[in-house]
Amino acid sequence: MRSLSAVLTCAALVLTAPALAAARGGSGGDDTGDGYEVGVEVVLTGDGAPGDGGSYTVSIPPICWWESVSTSFIEGAPVDGTDPVAFYEWFQEVRPFLSGHAAIGQLAFPDTPEFLEAIALEESGVDVTWYTIGGPEPLECSPHVEQLSDYYGGGEAGVMYSWFVTGEEPAPAVDPETLAIEAREHMVIAEPEVDRNPKLADSLDGATFVNVNTWFWVVDPEMVGGSGGTRTIRADVVGTDVWAEVTATTDGLSIASPNGSRQCDPELAQQAWAPGAADTGGCSVQFTRASVAYPGGYPVTAATEWTASWEGQEQDGSTVGGDLDPLRRESTVNVPVAEVQTIVKRAR
Repeated sequence: MRSLSAVLTCAALVLTAPALAAARGGSGGDDTGDGYEVGVEVVLTGDGAPGDGGSYTVSIPPICWWESVSTSFIEGAPVDGTDPVAFYEWFQEVRPFLSGHAAIGQLAFPDTPEFLEAIALEESGVDVTWYTIGGPEPLECSPHVEQLSDYYGGGEAGVMYSWFVTGEEPAPAVDPETLAIEAREHMVIAEPEVDRNPKLADSLDGATFVNVNTWFWVVDPEMVGGSGGTRTIRADVVGTDVWAEVTATTDGLSIASPNGSRQCDPELAQQAWAPGAADTGGCSVQFTRASVAYPGGYPVTAATEWTASWEGQEQDGSTVGGDLDPLRRESTVNVPVAEVQTIVKRAR
């Protein structure tokens, strides 16, 4: 991300900063208590997208945005950003003070033809409003950024004021990593629901037996990411080139109980028991004791752990990426475990 130079910051002190409340009122954002957030329209795709994907509005903090001008020169009255003539006159008042070391402040404004074009458009009957950039990284929204010489301390400066047809200012800019974090929160990864064998009916309440291989498998392969053990979700911000894609990867299914545990890769976790199947062919656990101390059976937790990584693109086309917090999904079922009863008949 670009950083605003110290010199530009000093020059900006000549102007009174616009109120953030104006931006919130004008762009539909909300103060959540943790900061300013806006509703951003995105298209979600991938096998981890909710509802098979589609358009959604997500609420995330922007890195910068355009807000209508409400600023003043020193102690003067606030200028009306919806009046292009008044704004141009205000700029002409300000410009003489932007000289010497403060001349860098002139870079915050467009060239004179831009002011005249706004006035002409307003006179033709089109409503025009002057906007300025707000947010922690304002240069990310600037239409023109240039390198500063050592005379100004180096760094970068950009145009911070521009006019747009009223209500048609650009959408707030978002950081791809922030977008990735939000996409991760929307990623659909189901809790692992398992079936098993043996599972005896009647009076044994679906019990298995001590020292018998009990197979467990997920009822839906997507619960362990299919054969590849992955789930993906991609978020594209509508009307921009910004996108982020999150890939979640699992090493399979873990089966944990007070008396027997197992970690199985995604392929084993999908293998349902079938007559004649080899014990090594599935995700099997041996319980060494009956579950008499556990009414209803041993609590058996089936869980998947997922690492998460992301890649994406910033508005300028730069590619970015990294790691995100892992995810976990789990479910618990009771598994009764009974002793095998051997019946010996006396020979006649």
